[in-house]
Amino acid sequence: MASPAPAPGPAGREAKHSGRAAAAVPRHHRQCAGARRLLSLAVQAGVMAAALAVFVLFAAASALLLLVLVLAARAFRHHRGSRYRVPSLDPPPPPLHAGLSPADIHRIPSFAFPGGGGEADSSASSCAVCLEAARAGERWRAMPACTHAFHAACVDRWLARTPACPVCRATVAVAVPVPTSQG
Repeated sequence: MASPAPAPGPAGREAKHSGRAAAAVPRHHRQCAGARRLLSLAVQAGVMAAALAVFVLFAAASALLLLVLVLAARAFRHHRGSRYRVPSLDPPPPPLHAGLSPADIHRIPSFAFPGGGGEADSSASSCAVCLEAARAGERWRAMPACTHAFHAACVDRWLARTPACPVCRATVAVAVPVPTSQG
C-alpha cells in the first residue's frame, strides 16, 4: 500500500509552490530579461551615437573656425607686405630721395656773404640748415625760385638728397646753359 502523503504544512507548501514557480516563472522571466537587455543595448548604442555625433560636429566646427583664422592671418600678412608678393608689371616708382647732381648744384649761383656794419636781422643772417650765424666772406647759395640763402656747404649736402628749398620746399630748378651759336 501506499504510504500516506505528508500533510501539507508550511514547509511542504513552500516546497510545492517553489517547485511550480521555478518551472513556470524562469521561462517568462528569461524572455523579458532578454528583451530588457536588448532594449538596454539599443539605448546605450543610441546614446553613444548621439555623443559621437555631437563630438564630430564640434570637431568640424573647430576645424572650420581654425581654417578661417589661418586664412585671415595670411591675408593680413600678405596685405602688410610679405615675401610672397606677386610681381607688378608697372615700372618701379622713382627714388624718393633723388637729389640734384653735383653739376646741377654748382650751376646754382653762389656769393660771398657781405660783411655788414650795424645790426642785421637774425633770421636773415643765419643758415636755416646748420643754424649757424653768417660771417663776412662765407660762401652762400641763394635758391633760384624763392631766393632763400644758405651756407653753400650746408645747402649742397641738402640738395644732393632733396631737390627742394629747406625752408619753403619750393622745387629747385637749375637753369641749363644754352650754347650760343657763333654766326
